[in-house]
Amino acid sequence: MKGAPLNAAAMMYAKVVGFAAGIVIARVIGATQYGMINVARSVLESCSIVSPLGLDVAMQRHLGSASEHLAARLRQLRFFRLVTFGLAVIPPLLAATGLSSYVEETIYRYPDFADVLLATLIALPFATDIAVLGGAYRGVLNPAPFMLANFVVQPTVRFIIMGLLFVLGYRLWAVVVATSASYVISWAVLAILARRDMTGSDDRLDWTEIRSVLLYAPYLGASLVFVVWIRSADSLFLGYFGSARDVGQYAAILMIAQLIGLVGEALGQTLGPRVALRYRNNDFPGMEHLLAENIRRMTLLSAPIFAAILFWGDRIDLVLGPTFEVDARVVALVSARIFLQTIFGYSGFALSMTGWHARETMLLGCGFLLSVILCGVLVPMFGQLGAALASFATMSTINVVRYAVVLRMFRIRIIGVSVAATTVLAVMTAGAVWLLLQPVDHRTLAFTVAEAAVFLVLFGGTAWRLLITDQDRDYIFALFGPFRGLVRIVR
Repeated sequence: MKGAPLNAAAMMYAKVVGFAAGIVIARVIGATQYGMINVARSVLESCSIVSPLGLDVAMQRHLGSASEHLAARLRQLRFFRLVTFGLAVIPPLLAATGLSSYVEETIYRYPDFADVLLATLIALPFATDIAVLGGAYRGVLNPAPFMLANFVVQPTVRFIIMGLLFVLGYRLWAVVVATSASYVISWAVLAILARRDMTGSDDRLDWTEIRSVLLYAPYLGASLVFVVWIRSADSLFLGYFGSARDVGQYAAILMIAQLIGLVGEALGQTLGPRVALRYRNNDFPGMEHLLAENIRRMTLLSAPIFAAILFWGDRIDLVLGPTFEVDARVVALVSARIFLQTIFGYSGFALSMTGWHARETMLLGCGFLLSVILCGVLVPMFGQLGAALASFATMSTINVVRYAVVLRMFRIRIIGVSVAATTVLAVMTAGAVWLLLQPVDHRTLAFTVAEAAVFLVLFGGTAWRLLITDQDRDYIFALFGPFRGLVRIVR
């Protein structure tokens, strides 16, 4: 759990600032342009997962599994960064020479989309290097510099630049420019920190090791590629078969649902190298405990947010405006998918960090094909509901099959009864509050906030007595340690 409080604080800050920025953007530019921006960002995200060549994950395994060779392997990091940065320059160059115009003419026929896509892809080389450095920092069990650059500097810079450009009268381009500029500036901060922290030995490069990493890195990278494509398929298919307004509304639902992983994701920042180390030491009970405890704690932190969005998430139009009226069924499916993704996503380390990366890649590849098939069938028929249903079905299938594979291979159970108990308690408590207050509910923002607050207090009190262990309480106090000074100041 080392560094988890700082990780949680940084990720919480990024989520809160990103959420606030999303609300501002949606209200200023409306659902149609909001959808176009999110299609361009989905393209950037898809490319930024391919361009590191899997080295963002491979560095966690490479650096975390052999601390005695750390200095020599850090020297190899420079070579890996140079290769990936150079390759990441290619897509924006292709976009500048006509590819973005072709995409606008044949796939996403939105006005000015070619220019928006080009300006967005300028961030790709910098996003790529951030990813590789992030993997290296996790590999040495010191994610703090990466967390600072990626989850504090980047959203802050984006929000400030966007706000200034909004004041100057820009709308769509304020968001586009701020997004690309935030990547460049956060990359510069992380690169400066890496020159201090990632100094390797002066030994000659071990090309045998480098070839070894480059052989298994693509499998790890393919796993990430499939994960991101699975997550993005619903929005990309919806953008092709539907309108930009449909994508904008769907993106707003995704923005709200991302709050489910507000704190829980911080628990997994160094999980990969720790799993790799336990596997190397043949410590299967330790690996089981590590993964099971991670999932249990993620559920405790994520289930109440999931339940709140499940029952009140369709009211985002009260915050974003009337163009964001959404279907409650779509909100339910999207939030359930994000919840599954948050809780079970890191269980993939049981395969990718233990030498069984090919099986993880094959599993996710099949999941991606399933996603494409389901989106191709359901999105033209049902629009947003079809996209949400396809994404949920794909994610559910992947996690069930992965759990069965891990159980059969390692004889470890990483999902306990407490995960189901916590989820049921959260959903039942939220449902009871929702039902009891329906007769007096006038669907206002103030009343919605009050309903959600009542639910969170009831769930928190019950979970504190029934589900949270003494060790969890100690961890929670440590998690919010950075905020104790603020409490004393207020008092």
